[in-house]
Amino acid sequence: MNAVGGLLIVAIELDLIGIKRLPVGNMLPAVFVTVALVWLFGLA
Repeated sequence: MNAVGGLLIVAIELDLIGIKRLPVGNMLPAVFVTVALVWLFGLA
């Protein structure tokens, strides 16, 4: 969960400083998929 959040923050930073435009909105479902996987495998 921390890794997914960190990658989203890095993508937002890259967009803000003008290096690379990444579609952060398209990456938001990854947060929900991560939560589902953690719940499924009982890693929490």
